[in-house]
Amino acid sequence: MKRAALLLFLALSVIAVPAFAQSDVFLLGFTGFDYESPNLYPGTYLAIGEGYNTLGFVTAFGTYLAPYVNSTTNEYTYHYYDLTVRDYYFDGSYLEVVFVDPGRGRFFEDSKATGTAALYGITPPNATAPSRFIDGTVILGGRIDYLVLSYDFGANQGGFSGNISFDEGALLGQIPLAQRNGWTLAGLAGRPNPSVPVGYDHQISGECRIPGSVPATHRTWGALKALYR
Repeated sequence: MKRAALLLFLALSVIAVPAFAQSDVFLLGFTGFDYESPNLYPGTYLAIGEGYNTLGFVTAFGTYLAPYVNSTTNEYTYHYYDLTVRDYYFDGSYLEVVFVDPGRGRFFEDSKATGTAALYGITPPNATAPSRFIDGTVILGGRIDYLVLSYDFGANQGGFSGNISFDEGALLGQIPLAQRNGWTLAGLAGRPNPSVPVGYDHQISGECRIPGSVPATHRTWGALKALYR
């Protein structure tokens, strides 16, 4: 039977930042749903060769982008794609999936007055997803590398994280040249529930940020959970 992760936590690239250190930089937050396409082996979650996709809405912008967006008049969406499973490890309770580099991530702006409202529909790809999420202006786009998803089915917790380096988009110039690489893309994926449309796997909530200039130290599971309470 197809396995579904009950909860994913930021576990792979989250750092503790001492009070004296330079703060990390928040770029944007997002929420949506994920799905497998192509789904070559329906009985196995993210088997080797299968594709991982997630799409949805940008829900918040950091200081680099906030002055140049208008969520009242525009709809902001995201799409992560071209993420193909390279390695699959499963020991009975723990799953780790590593993806082929690179994948791709894009963020879009579409007028609420003249554009087309994004709709998830069911069993993607379908008539509205991803097409209605990607038909606006690309405001940022980049390559995704080192993406890893980890699920601990015994503890019902895990994490996913990767890097994104920006190289396109109407707002690319608002990110300093020296900071266009090395952004961490990470987040949560909630258990299947009635809000998840048919054919999607998990509800996604995450963010993109670049760490401050301090050595990385791993947080405890409790501290990771507290970030999103």
